[in-house]
Amino acid sequence: MSETAAQEGAAAGGRLAYLDNLKVLLVVGVIAVHTAIIYGIDGSFYLEDYNSMAGVSIGVLTIFVGVGFLFGLGAFFLVAGRLSGPSFDRKGPGRFARDRLVRLGIPVLFYIALIAPVMEYVKYRNEAGDQGFLSFAWDQRSDPAPGPTWFLEALLVFSLAYALMRALRPARGPISREPLRGRQVAAIGVAIAVLSFATHLVVPYGEEHFHIQFALFPQYAILFGLGCAAGRRGWLETLTPELRRDCGIVALIAVLALPALLLAGGFTESDAKQDLYAGGWHWQAAGTSIVEASLAATLPLFLIGWFREHWIRQSPLLRRMAAAAYAAFVIHPPVIVGLALALHQVAIPAEEKFVLVLAGGVAGSFGITARIMRIQAAGRVIGSGRRPPVAPRVEAPLTAQPITR
Repeated sequence: MSETAAQEGAAAGGRLAYLDNLKVLLVVGVIAVHTAIIYGIDGSFYLEDYNSMAGVSIGVLTIFVGVGFLFGLGAFFLVAGRLSGPSFDRKGPGRFARDRLVRLGIPVLFYIALIAPVMEYVKYRNEAGDQGFLSFAWDQRSDPAPGPTWFLEALLVFSLAYALMRALRPARGPISREPLRGRQVAAIGVAIAVLSFATHLVVPYGEEHFHIQFALFPQYAILFGLGCAAGRRGWLETLTPELRRDCGIVALIAVLALPALLLAGGFTESDAKQDLYAGGWHWQAAGTSIVEASLAATLPLFLIGWFREHWIRQSPLLRRMAAAAYAAFVIHPPVIVGLALALHQVAIPAEEKFVLVLAGGVAGSFGITARIMRIQAAGRVIGSGRRPPVAPRVEAPLTAQPITR
């Protein structure tokens, strides 16, 4: 890519537009996955199988949701690491840690205090609970549920650990600017596969502790570390066309292998068969770990390279969505749950409800966030990059002189 194109890829406020664009896609993907769970896809959310789609729809969406589950949040951690390394270099350990505590900690507390009790109560009532809301919310004080902000909790822990490591072992000498090599990506994939399989022997897919699923944490930690190294070494900006192509090929093979793996092992036949994929000394679990590693090590790199080459500009709407992406991720659960409850009695197929809730969830989550960000204090915490300027109301002057800012 030319230098001019690279410069055009920087968004307002010095941000990288291609990474912001990718984050918008990933947030939309998270909303889509949770909406799919509402309408019958196997997974964990506040409403599960609220209205069931037809078997064919479930089968097709299961593949897309499975692929997203195995790499999507890992891509978030990779991007977060990419931004964390240079941020630490600019700010130093103390300011970096303080900024992380504010930017990640405040949304977690906000969600736990104000959103989670309502969402958990919706889940409780949907499961035939009959306790009143106030008494239910009071009982939840000892076991607060972070909802999607578990991601922020994990990112805060990773960030503080990174700051501590950098403080204890400061960099010495110049940083290597050698581009990322295929053998390094392969080593990352092997590490994810081995550690994931070992982790799933203890913590299978789907098992929660402290309201968090730890099954994919080896992937998350490795990709965050890769992102931190990439941010300082310029790896994501120097991905070669050959490496990007190879990553795309491996990712495509993994995507095609996933449905074959599910069919061969009888995933759809029973819950007992599904458990074979979750973890343990089963070939299904080993195959799932290999597919996870193949996707996690290659698909984020391919997408980053593709976005940097082909999606470096932003329309006014996309720029606003990029600025609101972080908070849209945080507040989307009540938006899509509210829409699903509103449509529950409407006599249309579940597939149409899925499309309506997904479209409304994306528009509502980003739209509400854009309004919240007009509050200056909120914008400083949850905003991603410079907020779009809001034209002030100015009384017409008595003279015809132009108004300057």
